[in-house]
Amino acid sequence: MALPQNLGPGSLFARDFRILKPLRAGGMGAVYVVEQLSTGKQRALKLMAPELVHNAEVRERFVREAKAAANIESDHVVETVTAGVDEETGAPYIVMELLRGEELADAVHRSGPLPFGDVAEVLSQIGHALEQAHQNGIVHRDLKPENIFLCVSKRRDAAFTAKILDFGIAKLVADGMQKTGTQPLGSPLFMSPEQTDRKGRICPATDVWALGLIAFYLLTGKSYWLEAEGDSLQTLLREIIVDPLPSATERATELGVADKLPPGFDAWFARCVDRDVDKRFADGGAAVRAFGELDAKDKSERRLAVRTQTIDVSSVPATGALELAMTAPVGAQTALAPPPTGAGSTTSSAAVSVREMVEPPRTQSVPQKSGLPVAIIAVVAAGALAAGGFLLLRGPSAPDPKNAATTSAVSTTAVGMPPPDRSSAHAASAQASAAPSDPRCPQGMVYLAGGSTVMGAKDMPDYTEARVTHEVKLSPYCIDQTEVTVRAYEACVKEGKCERTPDDVDYEGITDESRAAYKSFCNARKPERLDHPINCVDWDMASKFCAWKGARLPTEAEWEVAARGLEQRDYPWGGETPDATRLNAAGSEFEAWSLSKSMKPGKMVEQDDKFVGTSPVGSFRAGATPEGVLDLAGNVFEWTADWFGPYTPSPATDPKGPPTGEKRVARGGAFNAKEPQWVKAAYRWGNLPRTYNHGIGFRCAAPAK
Repeated sequence: MALPQNLGPGSLFARDFRILKPLRAGGMGAVYVVEQLSTGKQRALKLMAPELVHNAEVRERFVREAKAAANIESDHVVETVTAGVDEETGAPYIVMELLRGEELADAVHRSGPLPFGDVAEVLSQIGHALEQAHQNGIVHRDLKPENIFLCVSKRRDAAFTAKILDFGIAKLVADGMQKTGTQPLGSPLFMSPEQTDRKGRICPATDVWALGLIAFYLLTGKSYWLEAEGDSLQTLLREIIVDPLPSATERATELGVADKLPPGFDAWFARCVDRDVDKRFADGGAAVRAFGELDAKDKSERRLAVRTQTIDVSSVPATGALELAMTAPVGAQTALAPPPTGAGSTTSSAAVSVREMVEPPRTQSVPQKSGLPVAIIAVVAAGALAAGGFLLLRGPSAPDPKNAATTSAVSTTAVGMPPPDRSSAHAASAQASAAPSDPRCPQGMVYLAGGSTVMGAKDMPDYTEARVTHEVKLSPYCIDQTEVTVRAYEACVKEGKCERTPDDVDYEGITDESRAAYKSFCNARKPERLDHPINCVDWDMASKFCAWKGARLPTEAEWEVAARGLEQRDYPWGGETPDATRLNAAGSEFEAWSLSKSMKPGKMVEQDDKFVGTSPVGSFRAGATPEGVLDLAGNVFEWTADWFGPYTPSPATDPKGPPTGEKRVARGGAFNAKEPQWVKAAYRWGNLPRTYNHGIGFRCAAPAK
């Protein structure tokens, strides 16, 4: 196969890209600056080395996964212009935007430790990209300061735009490296323990590990690992895999930079770098939001500025690591260790996991410092230089049949499941990120401007008391972007301000059979569900939590307008039929669970949404409202402030429902909802306030400032 290796200036590639100059070249492939003839714009063209694309299946997968990564809807990933396989040469390629700015690593090296405000801004921006990637089942697996690029911002009010570099190639490189019996793992200073094990589970929490280490580095200017300044890769890997992990403050004290860490950082960092992937933050978005809530004295301080320089083409090395498209100066490159030669170098025996090579048997003493075998150095070096792409994951494994209520902490798009409907008028908002910081709202809330609309819908069932439509006018207000989580509620319990929720269910008409089946869905005090919504909570408990936050439960009108909009949408996302990409409701997974428990079967959607019970809040981004409010359909019903009663036809301003009543209103449907009408934005459900139900949670609201 005549794959291009050294395209000279003026060469034409794929009929639309004229080579201007080489940018980076190495054992993994090459990157060129090109002119796109059809648009006249300069781009970056990435070609893979021929030995990594040895067959048609690999080439096709490369293009497919590159396109999947390109669907991450974020300004904080490098834009993919196109990807494909060149007809003339058979070479797979990616064409990307050409960036102006510098690597984050260079900026920190130049300016030293960053203030909290700068670190929070960088993490917030890359967190948006990670959250979108993780919700689409894509994991980067080689996050590091060198793979975060600070671009010159196109906005006057922003000092820079942070972008995560390189995507779409990791799986291809992994396939190619398997020929030599090695496996790309990630950059040693930022790779997680599971990446050192050939059987390790790579998931969004893999990127969370790297986020914690990146934050420590940005705040202190130092690597968390002591061996970062040494020369023993084996010792470094022992720190990552075996040795006790000191707190961030203890390590910073050893390094003489303890004063650089903000209050609360230890707990946040510990949850990022827990060796148990299930004890970390579920995804990058959750980790970044928690970081932003730390109470630092210099939250407003900013000094990070982008420096832009022009490449001297003559200094581009002919060999070395494959780097990424940028217009920053060429720096020193770490050469890829040559593949080992000799007996066993290309057999599976060379692929023994790094964990097996480093972690000593429990009955032996810890070995002294020594260099790693050449084969293992090649494994890690290959990973450090080549695995900087996104990895498309399979869907999460099926729930444990012994505990069907246990759900995965990772939301991914299952293989074969259709992607979110991009034709929706709200497609852009379907990939909403964490609630933006708005001075008019408390942290974590979304601002809604209010206005005039009509509540109720004539196609609602009679028993909902929602068929009498009436005009309402709402003042501006704020509402939680997601349902209140177990983590947040238990913080209130810990302070003695909230009542502990029961590990049980109780509601009208409950039977002993139902109680036995459903109480396992209660989320409180289950470590794997800390980012799931709190449920099995009665109305009074919910109300007291919101008061503790300085907020309140939303009125029924506020909830409906948040979900329906002033335009009176059928569902929070619009008019499209519910499916497993938009909400957590009863699908094939819940029907299977019901049958296993001899409960009445039924389902709303045909697909398996991968969560028998609740899901982590914000898992279904395609179900977001245009304003970015999440989970207003499915997961759990939500308590509102109002008593349940018939609507009156009279217009009302900021209505608060009947003054008294027997039941309180819950809205939004739940993970076990079997009928589409139950998740319609106008649907109402009356419940006794003392009810604590596996399918009911809540969110809070507050007046806008």
